[in-house]
Amino acid sequence: MAEHDDYDSTGPEEDPVDVRQMFLDWLTGHLATVEVVGTKPTPWCTQWWLHPEVVARFKALWQASMQADASVMDGDAGAVSSWWINHWDRHAAVIFDKNNGPFRDCDPDQGHLYRRKDTTARIVPASMPPVDIEL
Repeated sequence: MAEHDDYDSTGPEEDPVDVRQMFLDWLTGHLATVEVVGTKPTPWCTQWWLHPEVVARFKALWQASMQADASVMDGDAGAVSSWWINHWDRHAAVIFDKNNGPFRDCDPDQGHLYRRKDTTARIVPASMPPVDIEL
């Protein structure tokens, strides 16, 4: 009998979960419900995925949102409210800060990093510390 890598003896095959699509569906759905995030006009980059900090924050928000939804199912009626206050409000204040947030040099019409003179320079340059530095 030949081995099959895709055969699971525990039951019928299930379609693989597309986590990326789940995340993007959540993000676009959530952003469609947000009415106010701070300053007007709200800083935004149509290529938000080019901002590693924004991606990391949105993913953290998504994961915390799923946990809040699960907590509601387990009887914690305030979990989603807590998510808005303790997660969304705090991250949105950073993401959409027009002076210091990651979108500060972007323009929704003119594009990614439109206001930056040097679009290749890292905003926060980082290097490895010397080996003799204890971390």
